[in-house]
Amino acid sequence: MGTNPQDIWVVMVTVPNQEEADKIVDQTVGSHQAACATTIPLVHSTYWWEGKLVKEQETMVLLKTTVERFEALQETIKKIHSSKVPEIIALPVMAGLPQYLAWVRNETH
Repeated sequence: MGTNPQDIWVVMVTVPNQEEADKIVDQTVGSHQAACATTIPLVHSTYWWEGKLVKEQETMVLLKTTVERFEALQETIKKIHSSKVPEIIALPVMAGLPQYLAWVRNETH
């Protein structure tokens, strides 16, 4: 395992409700695909879908993982997510507390 902060990713996923968020969190953290998940219960999303402007209330899930575990994490999310094209966006960490980053690496074995 490296010490480059950019091998740690924060993965953002929006879901229609808390129940779906809980399923994703339980599966991904429970299987060590993510070290940690933070759920933000009420976000407002506006986007274009199939030619229509959509405004919805959703739940945001932030998952902390490693680049090596991302593919498995993404596959798990896709199996659970109710949307045809789920929002799954991974952002590399540019800097962070070294002890926290080491913990994420250790928990995503």
